[in-house]
Amino acid sequence: MTEEKQQPNETTESADPAADAGGPEALTQLKIENEQLKSAVRLGEAHRQITAELARAGARSPEVLFASVRDDLQFTDEGKVMNTAALIARLKKDFPEQFGNDAGAGSIDAGSGNAAPVTLSPASLAKMTPAEIAKLDWEVVRRVLAQQD
Repeated sequence: MTEEKQQPNETTESADPAADAGGPEALTQLKIENEQLKSAVRLGEAHRQITAELARAGARSPEVLFASVRDDLQFTDEGKVMNTAALIARLKKDFPEQFGNDAGAGSIDAGSGNAAPVTLSPASLAKMTPAEIAKLDWEVVRRVLAQQD
């Protein structure tokens, strides 16, 4: 039996992978796609890093704050964010309400049951309508009326 050497044709692979992939245009397209994927990975890592730093700094909305600085990210040759501290400092300066420990607006019931005690006197009771008096604490009303005697 003799071995025949096959010549490259449509049914066999050629030695040039670029030729198999569709030529130089396909190779250029693959390089572009590769760069886009690298950029997406780099941005994802930056997102995790920046949002974690913002959370440690006490940010209320790290995701929103990251979105506001995403276009200002500067990367090293290794793909690491090199201006994290500057971006966080700028965010703290521009959006101070997003950082800190203030108590917030309070309860939704506006402090129901925690109203300041009404200082009653016989004169203030005389000015009130029966409906206003009905809303008062009857024990306090009795004491005020007893003082009047």
